[in-house]
Amino acid sequence: MKKRIFRYRAVGIILFLTELFILLLFGEGTMISFEELKNSESLTWENINLPFAFATSLTALTCLIAICIKDKRSIKLFNIHYTIIAVFFVCGYLKQIFEGADPDEDIFKFTAVFAVLAILFLVVNLLKQKDVNFVDIEDIGSNA
Repeated sequence: MKKRIFRYRAVGIILFLTELFILLLFGEGTMISFEELKNSESLTWENINLPFAFATSLTALTCLIAICIKDKRSIKLFNIHYTIIAVFFVCGYLKQIFEGADPDEDIFKFTAVFAVLAILFLVVNLLKQKDVNFVDIEDIGSNA
């Protein structure tokens, strides 16, 4: 019997491509944040993105590896990964509110990100492969 993470192969392919996109996006963000941190004299609010971007790109890489080797722990990794992304965007939204910027300008972006994250959470958790408990032939029909 093959090792499977998800019920459908298409789910794994879609999640693989999504994670590859996230890895490229946040990997580039990590490099840009690192260059800005290297060039600045003091730590600013703009440099606080580096740990979040690094954690997101690291968990995206871990999720990609887990999908490739079909590890059962990949469901937990996906949940952790999407939680880190959600925290990253919540912190960005709160930062905008505390700076006095108009949060209504970017509300569509934040809503779209959270809608995509909610869909990904549901896809990962609802379409995961269930473990099958095999029963011995002697135990069939018994009430024990």
